[in-house]
Amino acid sequence: MGREDEIRVIAYEIWEEEGCVDGHDCEHWLKAEVVWEQNRKKKAASETAPREEERSAKTKKRIVATRKKP
Repeated sequence: MGREDEIRVIAYEIWEEEGCVDGHDCEHWLKAEVVWEQNRKKKAASETAPREEERSAKTKKRIVATRKKP
């Protein structure tokens, strides 16, 4: 599903939550765009979080490996 379709679904859900009142479609669309963008950022952050931990673990291994033993 593309961006526009996802926003359309979110806007429909907002419309339902607000009592199915007609005439506010632009407001619902704009709210849906904000929600979609927030969801996209959360998803991107959650996908990069494990990578940061992996990098951290690799860095620690390199530091331990380069230390000279007495």
